[in-house]
Amino acid sequence: MPDASLRDVRAFWEGHPVAATSVAHEPGSPEFFEEYDRLREVNEPVDFSYRLHEFRDFVGKRVLDIGCGNGYVLSRFAREGAHATGIDLTKAAVDLSRRRFELMELSGQFVVGSAEELPFPTESFDAVTSMGVLHHTPDTSGAVAEVRRVLKPGGRLIVMFYHRNSAVYRRLQLRSRLRRRPLQELVNEVDGVGNPKGDVYSRAELRALLAGFTDVECSVGLLQGLPIKGRRFPPQSVLRPFESRWGWFLYAKGRKPAAAR
Repeated sequence: MPDASLRDVRAFWEGHPVAATSVAHEPGSPEFFEEYDRLREVNEPVDFSYRLHEFRDFVGKRVLDIGCGNGYVLSRFAREGAHATGIDLTKAAVDLSRRRFELMELSGQFVVGSAEELPFPTESFDAVTSMGVLHHTPDTSGAVAEVRRVLKPGGRLIVMFYHRNSAVYRRLQLRSRLRRRPLQELVNEVDGVGNPKGDVYSRAELRALLAGFTDVECSVGLLQGLPIKGRRFPPQSVLRPFESRWGWFLYAKGRKPAAAR
């Protein structure tokens, strides 16, 4: 497959905002956000999200969410007292994030822009988060370098990438062989037909990508059964003990070195 361009990635996500097809309500409506939040919290319970993102640790501090989507994560930082900034490659996502903040009566700043060239001063954020976004941009390593640049020394990194050593990836490998389709194309289509880029990482690969950060910790989550007649089988309760090994989401947390290398 040809390499994806930033224009290709922007065009896809502009036309396919996160959850716009899986939530049966008008994007931007109160019902849309309520249903999205309910679905998300089935996969990422609220207590898990608070442990992962450390929302309460950034009261009065500056937090950047790269690929802010519809503002779910960033709104939690803002609600706990952080100075919230969101950036997304698409206007559709920025508009949704702004709308969520309006409905929740929260304060935040939002910018349409690329993770590969962040329009922020060096060392301007106490934390940068990016959930399932940086593996979609054409120059992922360049985007990671930009994250490091805008973080203050000692600043917190919280990211999620897709997991190579997962049940999802194993199923895609099998489907690729059976259907004689390129594996990368099937990986891309996890986020919708026509998605131009969606890379996967092992723990070792992600640690190598984040070599410029210290105290990097990786963990794995989200293991879902196959969709059968509107339900997933096996149920989540059966799969939960295995998701730390075979889950689709590979989380990483770290810090920018206090004395930049």
